Formats: sequence, structure tokens, C-alpha cells
Amino acid sequence: MRLLIYTHEFPPFLGGLATTSYKLAKGLSESGLKLCVLAPGYSRKDKDIDKTLKNCKVTRIPFLGKKWVRKIPFLQYLIGFLFLSKTILRYRPETVLFITEEAEVVGGLFPFFNFKPIVRVAGSGITTCFLDNKINKMLLRFPIRRLYRKAHRIVAVSNYTKELLRSINIPEEKITVIYNGVENQMLYKEPDPKNIESIKRELGIKESEKILLTVARVLPRKGQDMVIKALPKVVKRFPDLKYVIAGEGRYIKKFKKLAEENGVGEHVVFTGGIPHERTIDFYDMCDVFIMPNRFWNNKVEGLPNAILEGSARGKPIIAGAHGGSKEAVKHGITGYLVNPENTDEIANTIVELLGDEKKAKQMGQNGRLMVKSMFTEECMIKNFIRLLKEDQNP
Repeated sequence: MRLLIYTHEFPPFLGGLATTSYKLAKGLSESGLKLCVLAPGYSRKDKDIDKTLKNCKVTRIPFLGKKWVRKIPFLQYLIGFLFLSKTILRYRPETVLFITEEAEVVGGLFPFFNFKPIVRVAGSGITTCFLDNKINKMLLRFPIRRLYRKAHRIVAVSNYTKELLRSINIPEEKITVIYNGVENQMLYKEPDPKNIESIKRELGIKESEKILLTVARVLPRKGQDMVIKALPKVVKRFPDLKYVIAGEGRYIKKFKKLAEENGVGEHVVFTGGIPHERTIDFYDMCDVFIMPNRFWNNKVEGLPNAILEGSARGKPIIAGAHGGSKEAVKHGITGYLVNPENTDEIANTIVELLGDEKKAKQMGQNGRLMVKSMFTEECMIKNFIRLLKEDQNP
């Protein structure tokens, strides 16, 4: 089988979709499938990433990863359409796997399909295009719905996403749930005290200070602002506390101002974007991983990778009781699901976990076992291979 993965997010771009696209490319190519990846070009770092995928060819689309192009959707779709058409003519794949909302739009614009389309859906594309009544979003419904209709299979990242698909009348028999997978090093690599000490020194964190951590793009959907609003109550109980926000995004300046306005500026540390390979040390450094995700700007969390990674590193989780987080966290067992709009509930939950180290440790251990049983990279790859074989031999 010749498989083409077409995605609009791929390393060195930081984010869950980029990471998952890379994991699928690596895992499926190493399984023996003939594989090609079509992804945006970002910088000189592209070649270093591509060299790590020894069993597949990566074609980069010039300019597509540039910020100025990403701000012009029509230009994204046009460039993507031209390069996807060219790649399909040259590579002649039997199956094309579409990842990201932008890739879905491009796929839906194809006049005919001489390949089998498979679509991996996280969820935000559905809520953005099918719930938002802005004209520009409504126009995207037509190509996306057309691709869903033509797709041989649609992969939902969670049961929550599956229900979103059913809500727009996608037949249940066409949908397969395949959870995101955490790579082995997240589960089995031993913590490195020297790296942790180095990060603390770099960020100005004292050894005695408790640490909350969020690893995610800095957006209201991820809930960093609600944690900041909850901190005044928390620091009364734990004055030696740092809240580390690891991620990039256009809301950093606004959230810094929010921290100052709430009198907790000295307790909040913004690191900016961090390479994926360094996230392990950040997880190991923290006492509690927190991401009170919520519905925002018509976008949702289908299944947050960062929550699974935090659990894999044995950390108790505080997440929003919304979207796929309800499948990534077992309430009261691996962490807590909170009302993401209720700062008192968020604060009380933080105080409870920071104040009960035994419970926090047990929840972290439970989370690690849960990830090992349900959310491994091997499991994700095996399920995709099974799906591809079933699609090839119905």
C-alpha cells in the first residue's frame, strides 16, 4: 500500500497535531508501509526533522508554515491544493490520510478522488465550521462535509469527537475511535535531576517552591487565564508557589497583564515555546499538571496530548470537565475534572492536591498505569495499521 499523509502542522511546529502527525509518519513507515508526507515548510530546522524519518519521504510545501501565510486562509488552501495535486500525480497513493482542519478543506476541494481518503478528526474543525455562523466559516462546511462524505473511514480521537461527528450526520459505521498515543520515553525515561535543576535555575525557581505546570499554546481555550485568576486564593495557602506556563501564543502579553492585575505576577513564569524533547523535564519538575480547558471561540479539546503526557510522567492532573479531557482523566483516580469557569473550584482543587502529597502521588501512579494500558504510541500505530488493512481488504 502507498500511503500519503497530508497535514498542515508538522515539526518543528509545536503543538499536539504536529506531534501526532510526526508520530504517525514515523510509526507507520517503520511498520513497512510505503509512506510519503506532505507538510508545511517552516525553517532550516525542517531538514533535521525530516532526516529522523528514514523510511519515508517528506515533501515540504514552501511558505505554507510562515505566519503571514497562515493568516490568509484562501492562500493556504490554494498553495495546499496545488502541492497536493502535484504530489498525488507523482506519488500515486492508494490512500491519503488528512490531518488538520486546513488539510480537510483542501481535500474537500478535489474534483474527483482516485485514492481512498481517510480523515483524522480532533474536533475543533467541526465546532468551528459547523457551529460558527460567520460567513467565512460557513463556506468551509461544504468542502469539509464533502470530504467526510467521500472518506472511506473517519478516525475520531475520542468518543467525544465521535459524538460531534454524529451530530453533523456522519454515519456511525464510518467512524473509528483511535486514541492519541504517548511515546515510550514519556513512560519509561527516568527523571534527570540535573536537567530539572538546570530548568529551575534558568526560570528562577527555588528548590523549596511548589510548581504548577501547563504545557500548551497560550490561549483561553487552554485555561491558563483561569488558573491565574485562581492563584490569589492558592498563594494564601502556599506562598512559595510558581505557576509555569510553557507554550507560545498571542495571549502571552494579555495573560502577563492579568497576572499583575491579580497580584500574582511574581508567581507566574512564562517560558515561551519549548522543544518537545524538553517537555519531559518540565513535567518531571512540577508537582501538579493543570489545564482547565474550556469551549472557546467555537473550539474544543478533542483529546489533549499534554494531559496524557503529564499522566505518563506520574503527575496528578487537573483538567476542565469538557471535551475529550473527560476521557483522558479519571475523576478522583488520576486527577480531578473541574468546572473550567469556576476559579474557586480550581483554587480549592489545587490546594487539595498540593496539600496532600500522598494522594497526589497515588493519582500520578494511577494515571501512568492508565496511559500504559490505553494511550501508548504502539497502540495508536497498531490501530491505524489495522484500519488501513481493513480498508484495503474490506
